[in-house]
Amino acid sequence: MESAAVHRQAVEALARQLELCRVAAGRPGVVLADRCTDPALLGAAVQALTRIGVQPEAVFLDDLPQGEPGECPEMSQPPDIVVSLLNEHPPDAKRLISPNARVLSVAARRADDLRGVVPHTGLGRRVRRGMELLEAGQELHVSDEHGTNLRIGLKGARRWMHDGLATAPGVVAEWPRGIIGSAPAPGTARGTVVMSPGDIWLPMGWYARSTVVLTFNNGRMVDVKGPRSETDAIRAHLAWIGTRAAYRLDAVEAGLLWIDSPGPAALFEPGYADSPGISDRYGHVVIATGDYPVVGIACCLRQATVAVDEVAAVRSGRPQGDLAPDVYEQAAHRHPL
Repeated sequence: MESAAVHRQAVEALARQLELCRVAAGRPGVVLADRCTDPALLGAAVQALTRIGVQPEAVFLDDLPQGEPGECPEMSQPPDIVVSLLNEHPPDAKRLISPNARVLSVAARRADDLRGVVPHTGLGRRVRRGMELLEAGQELHVSDEHGTNLRIGLKGARRWMHDGLATAPGVVAEWPRGIIGSAPAPGTARGTVVMSPGDIWLPMGWYARSTVVLTFNNGRMVDVKGPRSETDAIRAHLAWIGTRAAYRLDAVEAGLLWIDSPGPAALFEPGYADSPGISDRYGHVVIATGDYPVVGIACCLRQATVAVDEVAAVRSGRPQGDLAPDVYEQAAHRHPL
């Protein structure tokens, strides 16, 4: 019974997201899969396309001849949408997708990972407003009651957003996602980041169990202080990466993705720290070092405040103003934040 409910919820979520991507009925659609794709997720994607009137065809990357040229599969019309369920992304996978194709890349590993995802137009609106805020700002300030006090310059910095919407030709959108982020202007990152018990170390996916203080100056992490049980693992991870760039502050991101759950996650909720899309979760703030796409360490703060030019965009883990859901988005969700 539970598996049937999970399948139904996955179909509903996928179909709604495809509608938000303005997928046209009566056109072909392709679902890309590989040997690691969850069969239940594949079935849900095919059924979701069928539900909105798209003619779906599943294509298994493992079944195709090596080096086969051109788009796949052969269709009288190019696909209106490509839904990628690939867990592995070999270089030749790009040959299957027309440069003008819209691609919805599903970040979930299993159909169950879509539990609680409620696609809504409000998320895209909030992400765009957040991006506008970053683009207009001069300085971003991250703080919390545990002593985090980090400032980065925004002038001329690289910025990005993810809203899970593949609405234009050639766009590849990851879903479910909802995040805004900025790199610091070169050399501007300064201050401290305090990891407290219950915060999450990424990409390792484990909880901080003791307080660790990271110090940044001139855009780089210059000191790590805390119990050896925590700091030894962090230093070992950075040494394993083996580059100076692993210590450079690369990104500050704020998550805006609302996932329905019966209640807020406990401080050390089993399975929460390494759950899919944890960095995108509503109100999470991620501070990452490295050289994208290689991540040094990433600190996921669960109760931080983020201010742009001293105007709070996130306060104590809760997005504010235009970044908070309106009444229509709230009504679409079954559980309060």
